[in-house]
Amino acid sequence: MKRTGIQLVVVYGFASLAWLALTAAWLVHHSEGIQYWGLAVLWTGFVVGTYFFIRSCVRSIRQSEQDVQMKSKDRTAEGGDKEGVSMHWDDLASKDLLESFMRQTPDAISMLDVHGNVFRVNEASEMIFGYTEEELIGAPMPFVPEYLKEEVDYYHRQVLAGKRIIGLETVRYHKDGRLLHISLSMSPIYSDNGQVIGIAGSARDITEQKKVEQRLRQKEAKYRLITENMTDMICIYQPDGTVAYASPSHEAVLGYPNERYKELYRRFELVHPDDLEMVRKAFRNIQTQNEMITLEYRFKHKLGHWVHLETRTKPIVDESGRLLGALMVTRDISENKRAEELLRQSDKLSVIGKLAAGIAHEIRNPLTALRGFIQLMQSTAEDKRYGEIMLAEMDRINGIVSELLMLAKPQAVKYQARDIRDIIRNVLSLLDSQAILNDIQIHTHFDKELPLISCEDNQLKQVLINLCKNAIESMPEGGDLHVEAKSLSDGTVKVRIRDTGYGIESARIPKLGEPFFTTKENGTGLGLMVSYKIIEEHGGSIKIHSEPMQGTMVEVILPALSSVPIFPLKDEALDAV
Repeated sequence: MKRTGIQLVVVYGFASLAWLALTAAWLVHHSEGIQYWGLAVLWTGFVVGTYFFIRSCVRSIRQSEQDVQMKSKDRTAEGGDKEGVSMHWDDLASKDLLESFMRQTPDAISMLDVHGNVFRVNEASEMIFGYTEEELIGAPMPFVPEYLKEEVDYYHRQVLAGKRIIGLETVRYHKDGRLLHISLSMSPIYSDNGQVIGIAGSARDITEQKKVEQRLRQKEAKYRLITENMTDMICIYQPDGTVAYASPSHEAVLGYPNERYKELYRRFELVHPDDLEMVRKAFRNIQTQNEMITLEYRFKHKLGHWVHLETRTKPIVDESGRLLGALMVTRDISENKRAEELLRQSDKLSVIGKLAAGIAHEIRNPLTALRGFIQLMQSTAEDKRYGEIMLAEMDRINGIVSELLMLAKPQAVKYQARDIRDIIRNVLSLLDSQAILNDIQIHTHFDKELPLISCEDNQLKQVLINLCKNAIESMPEGGDLHVEAKSLSDGTVKVRIRDTGYGIESARIPKLGEPFFTTKENGTGLGLMVSYKIIEEHGGSIKIHSEPMQGTMVEVILPALSSVPIFPLKDEALDAV
């Protein structure tokens, strides 16, 4: 500003002198025109007056600049940082600037003396903390919690020693008792001679920000708890194939540490060769078409066997539709595959049973007649050797028919300790789609603690599949299927399967389980017969209770392993009454 004032003097002074010179030259040239002297005198007076007026204005501007200029002197700490500013607080311009700043800023501004007493606050401070200026002036800040006063004293001493505190996150109390989160900054106030005469504090209310951060942390903790404890494998990968996140369940299910999955394409090395091209094509489609895909494939476990996986991959896109990555949820469906295979085998056995029943019916009836006639002929024949041979061959044919009927009989295998709840869940997951198609609701209820049983799980699955399928087929118009498992005081485990179907007449119940006795229109009776045999081989029993139009209840009793401790329920969320 000083330099500007000087420039104005030079410019306007030069202009005034130029006008004087031009006027004098014109008068000399027109000396004969004495009539113009009056006009010349007026013009010269105007120019000279303008010159002195402008010079006076410039001096006034320079003087005003000097009067309102803030005198500041940087104070340098030991580390070289600026620690504060010395000001003439009595300057009119400085006061106006300070007042304007304190009125306009949304932050709470407080000025304290060296003893920590308040001598100035702004309106924002009253709005944030609830205390008026009259309540605060001349006393320490009342909104500081008691347990933080030692901390406040420590920071005050630091500031009075010339330090600055920037962005300290702490808490204060509102006048109504609410706890506020604030971001606090403090700087020393210097006098003209460089002495610290007070503390300037600026507080910003960040309570809402802290609440949002807390909610985000809670959500993150909840989702992390879910992803890190669920059996499904969660993976988030970027368009270049880099894996951004892989849940710990990968190692639990597949045996490899998570470092193995830093790149998605490294996983392709472990995909079964027969499924590899299908997997590659599916992932190319999601990158080019942004479509959700579902695929099943085999993946090599760390121990060397193949694991059947089902993967659902959903693209992650921004508002413009640009692909940011993909979310991949994978689960182990090996048990489901084995259960499906068991169901297919059960269906095959059912077909074989029907075929065997037909063969037995067609063959045994003529065999019975032939055997009777041979025995009659043998009683009158002189040579009975031929009759004995024929009878022996007929017995052999009858044995072949009996062996054909027993093709559906389960093979003897090794018994192992199993949790009956896991077997039931696998069976119900397999039959769930059939139940939905028949408008049947499946309800399960398991005791929270159940002992293990000794069984061959495939055989036991076959029994439960037969019983549950019978229940579903008895409700062609829909209904409810209840499956329960509970521990009995006599050291056994009871599985109860109850439906709301047509029911069975009481006279037919004792015949259930006999070969070829069935209540179904196209049944053979072999499925229930095989189920009875399997449960008997497990040392258990089957009880059936039913009434017409009241539904049927089947109870399977199995011995528990007395040497095995009781195991708590793994997942109560799957139970529903």
